[in-house]
Amino acid sequence: MIELRKITGDNIDEVIALEVEEKQNDFIETTNLRSFADAHMLNTDGIPATPLAIYADDTMIGFLMYIYDTMDHESFENEAFYGKKGYFIWHMMIDKNYQGKGYGKLAFEKMLMDIETLPYGKADYVALFYHTSNVKAKTLYASFDFIDTGIIQDNSMLAIKNLHGEITESLVE
Repeated sequence: MIELRKITGDNIDEVIALEVEEKQNDFIETTNLRSFADAHMLNTDGIPATPLAIYADDTMIGFLMYIYDTMDHESFENEAFYGKKGYFIWHMMIDKNYQGKGYGKLAFEKMLMDIETLPYGKADYVALFYHTSNVKAKTLYASFDFIDTGIIQDNSMLAIKNLHGEITESLVE
């Protein structure tokens, strides 16, 4: 059974020790420690951030984090989602020892179920970036109705999912 658990003083060292395969390092833009620190800073600044450890039964197998914020970066100024509140998947990884077992898909599904409860407020979409050469990530996200926007930053594609159960083409025009 996959569970998403709060990170505490008892499990933070395990989160920091998680690693991906060496060949996957280019797909990960940041470390788990940096993401956890970012979560603290974002929460301090009033931007809700949720870092969570991924467990299979009682074994930690990964880490993920999402935030709730306004998509107001200047590079999105002409997009339909500019200036709107949304959830953004900041980071997700499964440790190299637990990959290929379907855990990533199950954890991603649990995270989306949590996001769909709108824990921090209303939103029309959830967004994420994935490395353009990461075919597995693209396939996973597409299976959950994420659509590529065509916006690429630092070799990463922005993908968006409508939270109302329908694919909104205007988000990716």
